[in-house]
Amino acid sequence: MATLEIKPYRCRLQTPYRWSKGIQEFRAGLILRADIDGAIGWGEAALPPHVMFPESAMAENGRTLLAGLDPGDPDFLDEVGLRECPPRLRCGISMAVLTARARAAGQSLVRYVVGDKRPLPQWVPVNDLIGDASPEACVQRALAALERGQDTVKVKCTPERELDLARIAAIRASCPTLRIRIDPNESWPLEWAAEHLNAMARFDIEYVEEPLPRGTSLDDYARLRRACTVPIALDDSVRSTIHVEHIADRRAADVLILKAQRLGGPDRLLEVVQRAEANGLACTVTASLESSVGLYLGIHCAAMTSLPIAAAGIGTARYFAENVDEPPAIERGRMRVPQEPGLGFDPTDWWNRH
Repeated sequence: MATLEIKPYRCRLQTPYRWSKGIQEFRAGLILRADIDGAIGWGEAALPPHVMFPESAMAENGRTLLAGLDPGDPDFLDEVGLRECPPRLRCGISMAVLTARARAAGQSLVRYVVGDKRPLPQWVPVNDLIGDASPEACVQRALAALERGQDTVKVKCTPERELDLARIAAIRASCPTLRIRIDPNESWPLEWAAEHLNAMARFDIEYVEEPLPRGTSLDDYARLRRACTVPIALDDSVRSTIHVEHIADRRAADVLILKAQRLGGPDRLLEVVQRAEANGLACTVTASLESSVGLYLGIHCAAMTSLPIAAAGIGTARYFAENVDEPPAIERGRMRVPQEPGLGFDPTDWWNRH
């Protein structure tokens, strides 16, 4: 007997999520629960934070897509693919089913997906995310990250060039050893992006993440990469192994930012990691403000990348005033890779209350 159930969630944020696409005050999505012959698995499906679509309607879409399918069938995920399931919904579905299968096999999710042939880390380093507007607030966030043992921060940037230069300069002056990543979220025009990056280069930027507007060609990214000294990371441009090949062929990036939600689940993320690393591209795993369920998935996915693991962008639980049970703890700048069968996280109390 196998079942796959879906419940929507909506969690209030205690800290507004500020980025180039707006300010979010809550987070919504779906939690999925798979029961395959008594082995329970959990999944999360969530649209990007700025996309306003009723979570109840998303849940109904998921139930309709799954109608008539048996989650216990070994070919279940192939059948879901034949129905052209959107990647973010497939992430929740595949995550729930794979964690249930892993639990039945007595293995953690990452071990089940990766297999037995390679060693796995016990810990995943985690970066902090800074979206505060003023340089002074940014410095306080950076210092707090260092106190928690985090040696890497990602700073959300905007088209306000002078403000961003002031923010990055203030962080670097106060935290000379900190690794700084910047993320304009596709908000910089090609006309001045190279000039702006070269102005920021003196602050020792680890990489800039997807700075140019959506739809910018990989050839333009290749030209930007040649025109500046700050390494280029691509995020939304990476949606499949085919995209990895195109990026590598054009030498358009140094780093790929991988989200299981965007790629369609942990199994697809592993395929992208393997193709990227075979092409000499580094990988950083991040989340996009998911609940505790999604953050645990982020730990497993980060553990799929090669050592030394890049600091993962999964330290966002501090934004939540309420959550789907307790999020993974950050200990000395790291999160523990669960060794327990399945996800290593059980939100049954939340599920029963909702």
